[in-house]
Amino acid sequence: MKLHVRGRRKFRTTEKHNRFSRPLHGFTLVELLVVIAIIGVLVALLLPAVQAAREAARRAQCQSRLKNIALAVLNYESAKKQLPVGLVSQPEPYEAWSWSTFALPYLEQQAVFDRLRPSPNFQKPPDGTRSGKRNLADLFIAAKINAKELEPLQTPLSIFRCPSDDTPDLVPHDGTPRAVRTTDSGQWERHFKGQYSGQLTSLFLPSTSNYVGSRGFIDRPCACLSPNCTNLNWVGNPVECEGNGVFQGLDPIDLKQIPDGTSSTFMLGERDSYCLSSTWIGTRNPAGANMWGAAWSLGRVSLKLNHPETGDHDTCTEGFSSKHPGGAYFAFCDGSVDFISDDIDYNDAGNSRTVPSGQFAPVKGGVTIGAYQRLGIRNDELSAR
Repeated sequence: MKLHVRGRRKFRTTEKHNRFSRPLHGFTLVELLVVIAIIGVLVALLLPAVQAAREAARRAQCQSRLKNIALAVLNYESAKKQLPVGLVSQPEPYEAWSWSTFALPYLEQQAVFDRLRPSPNFQKPPDGTRSGKRNLADLFIAAKINAKELEPLQTPLSIFRCPSDDTPDLVPHDGTPRAVRTTDSGQWERHFKGQYSGQLTSLFLPSTSNYVGSRGFIDRPCACLSPNCTNLNWVGNPVECEGNGVFQGLDPIDLKQIPDGTSSTFMLGERDSYCLSSTWIGTRNPAGANMWGAAWSLGRVSLKLNHPETGDHDTCTEGFSSKHPGGAYFAFCDGSVDFISDDIDYNDAGNSRTVPSGQFAPVKGGVTIGAYQRLGIRNDELSAR
């Protein structure tokens, strides 16, 4: 340590200096605010990129799950020489299994399938003590005595869920409304409040799904397939009708019955929470192969993709939809998966409720429809891709 003198010549002072001394400085309030502002700007710039990356990952997972389900359906077809039945239809308003139930063994869900014991044919009358293969209605009757029968139906299966969607794992039993696109105040419980399941009240919370099978374009009873048709009271009509999609009631098809080509025909598509999603279990009240109860497992292309709610049966609860901006994923009958844009060609004149009598489906020289509608039909012999 040294002493030295510095300063002006007339004012000499002495001061002690330490070689380890450092000048002391602090942040001013202005500097602190500038730093905070810079951090805020960086977060604002990075957050959309982070969110976009997360959504891209969710979309990729959603696409992958849909593809795995499509491959499971094709493996079923390879083993059984036919596709799964769309739903086990019958004239009575009893709950029925759907295509997704029969795909379970090919999705590594053999244990769940074995506990359900689903029958591909409806067995009369419903019987809760039935051994071997059984109806879905049989299971609900048995569950009134033994609630454990419901456990496999209430098992959340992630393979059936799109990560981009906010559908609950289980359908709420209390009638909790979900967000709506416009006016429909429909409730989740519409999925399952059928002949027997409705008697179980809070005991039954069915497992949900974001993927539905393609039922094609048709949405009329057999009585309306002939020229000069005037009977449009299709709800509750017990007559089985042959649809023009991949999945229908009673009569499953094989790949040879897709003359439009497997790469040009929808097999499966998405449905989001706004449109009440779906369940992989089945439907509450089919009452015939092409009645509106089938909508809980199947979708049709006569309704526009991401169609808004309208408060009646012609809503997106019967069509396809997703939470992905701009469209939805569809699996084709060759196992491929593509993202279909909301802007895909669609002609509302081809809606199954507005076409002229007798022209229930597009025919050459008949009703003009768009590419979206053609992709949902397996046998119209019209090019779609």
